[in-house]
Amino acid sequence: MMGKFAELDVFEYLGLQLKEADEGKRHRSDYAVIKRLLERYSEIESHINVMYQTLTNPQMNRLIDLMIDAAALGNENEVEEVRNTPKELKAINGKIANLAFELAEQLNKRTQLHEMTSFTSNTHYALFKLIEDAGRSNYLFESYLKDPLSNTVGPYDLRYYPSISQVVTQLGVDAQNALIETSSELDLIITSTERPSNADQIRAMLEALQFSQENDGHDCYFRIPDDFELSNQAIAAFVNVAFDIPVDKLVDDIQVRNAKRKYKQLCAEH
Repeated sequence: MMGKFAELDVFEYLGLQLKEADEGKRHRSDYAVIKRLLERYSEIESHINVMYQTLTNPQMNRLIDLMIDAAALGNENEVEEVRNTPKELKAINGKIANLAFELAEQLNKRTQLHEMTSFTSNTHYALFKLIEDAGRSNYLFESYLKDPLSNTVGPYDLRYYPSISQVVTQLGVDAQNALIETSSELDLIITSTERPSNADQIRAMLEALQFSQENDGHDCYFRIPDDFELSNQAIAAFVNVAFDIPVDKLVDDIQVRNAKRKYKQLCAEH
């Protein structure tokens, strides 16, 4: 997409990107963002003209793509989902731990009844048999692992292996001690702040720019130069337009300055 439209100016590029989005060739959420950037182009035009003094057409269009991506990643619904995901994971791990410990206790009770009375349930007792039955629908297990694993298990009796209840208990311990992490720098920064705010959108813009500088190849014709930095006023304008910030909550350059300082602090910490 970039190669096809790289030499167009920003307004022309946005127009063709809107057509691409309308035809389903871009992410569904991009259409509304691109439409806003076109309809309110006058609000960002002066900043774009300033950036043309430093950036080439391909670099400018790459920057616009990054802003569109940031608007998709930093919209309120996405941010709320990001903030809720660690909480949901923590709750799920807590439930898994409780269920695992309860299940292990019941397995131990069943084993005691099997061993101390004349009754049996004809249920799983050996770990390998459980694995073998669980793998029946897995063609690769049946074809490649079942026999070698059986040969490994064969020479040793059950005392050499953990019991099913011990394995289940370890699942509980694992869930209880789970450390929730993320591979996304932006998600990490969002969840490191106490509450949602326009700073989330500002940080999304900063993260998108940093992503380009770190991942676009040095010889790439549309790579944003390392020494390029969006002005606070330009970031505020892009955020207000791309995220459709309400009039009573418009971002200003002071908020951008504070968000940038916090962003750098969080990046240094993590």
